[in-house]
Amino acid sequence: MPLEFDTLADREGLSTIRELCTPREVKDAGLISLWGAEFEFRIPDFFIEGLKKWLDTGTIAYSAVDNSYLQLVAEWMKSQRNWEIEKEWIVVTYGMTHSAGTICRAFTEPGDGFIGLTPTYHNTFKPALLNGRVKVDCPLLFEENTYSIDYELLEQLMKKPENKVLVFCNPHNPIAKVWGREDIQKIGKLAFENDIIIYSDEIFADTVYEGVPMYTFDQVCDFDVKCITGTSLGKTFSMTGVPHGNMIIRNKELRDAFLVQRNKDHFGSFNPMVRAAYFSGYSRTGSEWLKEMMKYCWNNYLWLDAYCKEYLPQMKVIQPQGTYILWIDCRELGLENDEAYEKFFEEAGCICDVGETYGCEPGFIRINISVPFEELKKVIQRLHLSIVQ
Repeated sequence: MPLEFDTLADREGLSTIRELCTPREVKDAGLISLWGAEFEFRIPDFFIEGLKKWLDTGTIAYSAVDNSYLQLVAEWMKSQRNWEIEKEWIVVTYGMTHSAGTICRAFTEPGDGFIGLTPTYHNTFKPALLNGRVKVDCPLLFEENTYSIDYELLEQLMKKPENKVLVFCNPHNPIAKVWGREDIQKIGKLAFENDIIIYSDEIFADTVYEGVPMYTFDQVCDFDVKCITGTSLGKTFSMTGVPHGNMIIRNKELRDAFLVQRNKDHFGSFNPMVRAAYFSGYSRTGSEWLKEMMKYCWNNYLWLDAYCKEYLPQMKVIQPQGTYILWIDCRELGLENDEAYEKFFEEAGCICDVGETYGCEPGFIRINISVPFEELKKVIQRLHLSIVQ
């Protein structure tokens, strides 16, 4: 199988956010950005060919969600996650964040709370905040370079009647942790006892490292919780520029209420490009390609971790279990706040995300390792030189 991982994506003239947000000085130095969570190498050729085949029909028409598409999604969940679902559980939407807004308007009122296990992906909460809801932080416990859930605090927050939704992210962005069966059961029990809706953001669920079991929340929870599982090709094949998602909702009452609000928010034609992409990606070739891609990212992690241990001991890389992002503890650099960290790394040619964005204390950064190895190497070696000078 031809692999594209060593080929830098060509962003010239495309007005991508990554390109627009990379300072000119960094570009002039021949460095790429490690900001965001999307591939910096080319998407696979077989995926491109699938989209070309669709375009060659000469038809970009109004499209509907059909039985073959729903069957494809159900078969992927079975083959990749050992999760047997019914086709009627699948609700197609215009994306993960868009669906968070639908949940907000369907099941909560202004002033109600959305609980987040912080640090966590911030954009999921934007629709809630813009609609007068409240983000309620439940900070994760960080000890010995790993994270765990503060269940005492989480129970207190879930018992408050104004808190209606828990956003559960698995694999967890930005810390790259895959939550296991035991944590899912504990959260499920609390959610069941307190009538909390779980929005399980599983956009990274196809990107898990070898040997790490990935359990879908609704698949293994023994309690009859109200759960909406969000899935997408967005991170699987870096299709981040096309809003799309599949919400898998087993509970019929919950699903019907979500559908009513989705349609109120307006759901028109199903994007035909998205349909073509799924039939390309959710395939045996797609599955094999993903395994190779995750091996490549794992090797990038191993190199970076070894390099930091030898040359940049102030930066402690937290071992990832999933995703192609890395969460790095840089507190030993001793800077005052995240604004100072952001400035420091930018001046060193390392464009990254800082921890404050995700509701974290200053001193943590997130970088993307779905990049050609030589490009990653150039950025980190340049950062090393800047620190020692």
